[in-house]
Amino acid sequence: MGGARPGPDSIVLDFRRMRRIRSIDAVSGIATVESGIILEALDRRLRKRGLTLGHDPWSRPRATVGGAIGTNGLGYGGYRRGTMGDQVLGLEAVLADGSVIRTRPAVRSATGLDLKRLFIGTEGTLGIVTAASLRVFPIPEKEEIHAFHMPDFPSGFACLAGMYDEDIVPSVMDFDETFEAPGLPWRTEVGPPTLYLGFSGSRHVVAASWKVARRLLRSARVVSLPDREARAYWRTRHDIIYMHDEVSPGTTRADVALKDMIFDYVHVALPRSKVLSFRQAALGLLRRRGVQPIAFGLWTQPELVSLEVVRAVQGGRRAAKIAVAAAIDDLIRKAHAFGGSMEYVHGVGTKLAHLMSEELGLGLEVARRIKRALDPAGLLNPGKLEL
Repeated sequence: MGGARPGPDSIVLDFRRMRRIRSIDAVSGIATVESGIILEALDRRLRKRGLTLGHDPWSRPRATVGGAIGTNGLGYGGYRRGTMGDQVLGLEAVLADGSVIRTRPAVRSATGLDLKRLFIGTEGTLGIVTAASLRVFPIPEKEEIHAFHMPDFPSGFACLAGMYDEDIVPSVMDFDETFEAPGLPWRTEVGPPTLYLGFSGSRHVVAASWKVARRLLRSARVVSLPDREARAYWRTRHDIIYMHDEVSPGTTRADVALKDMIFDYVHVALPRSKVLSFRQAALGLLRRRGVQPIAFGLWTQPELVSLEVVRAVQGGRRAAKIAVAAAIDDLIRKAHAFGGSMEYVHGVGTKLAHLMSEELGLGLEVARRIKRALDPAGLLNPGKLEL
């Protein structure tokens, strides 16, 4: 999203050596760590103590604790564990004037403004997070994930909505329909939507959850896929991050793979009643812009929509980029019209900053007043979030 992209006159702070684990309180389920530690490295250390992180994004092998807090990122277990910010009990942050604020790592507190929230999801614009106390969890006794084909997207959506209304809590839910897009470096095809669904916890909870889920799945006439499909999905869920590794200075594997395509995505949160209407409107908007959908789906819960799109670079790369950017704006404005929000995974950065006034209304000016109060000289991550 451009949230970490420095301007030409910036000073970049490198946190790679701020990666200590200050303490682990296994009884309380709290780990206090410095913000430069990589999520995967932290999870490996926690697992030696019988614990695990609740935050498991696709970027886990590269993302840091501080980055995940700054964007309030969502991971595969988002419905059960919430966003990264939901798992922050307390934090330490440095303000623009060099003063250090530390909030208490309490599970609940009703003592006025929740100060830690100033630094969660604000992408380093109000202060620099240097450490955090995170809620961590026992490694579950059992994890069981299966894959299914749904007859079509509307019936699959209805099935999932019913499942969530039954108050069972998936540890994994990824539901996608795909569209054919020739020229991509990976295989795409039109086919029945695929659901990856999982539950974790004690074996009794997992068995009971699957009993309810399978009743609803049978009523939706799903087709079970071989277990190897679900195992492969779960085993490779972080692999996309390696596409961002450089193969030469300034060029990533993704740049090489997509040299003939402009690829982009939107993540919008919608009222459940508007999801199917948004799907129909979104596919029409893309057709009018000459942009091809490659996947439309739901991630972690029925209200959270993900849409991936491409356009071939035929006739010029700049024209294709403009068409895709316009399509993304169209989709977000349609989500706004349906009462939704324009991003629930990666933050805003610079990519969506031009839409912040439409997202927040008067709230943007309130956010700017807070920014001026805490950072009057505009030193911290300038230009992000339209602050």
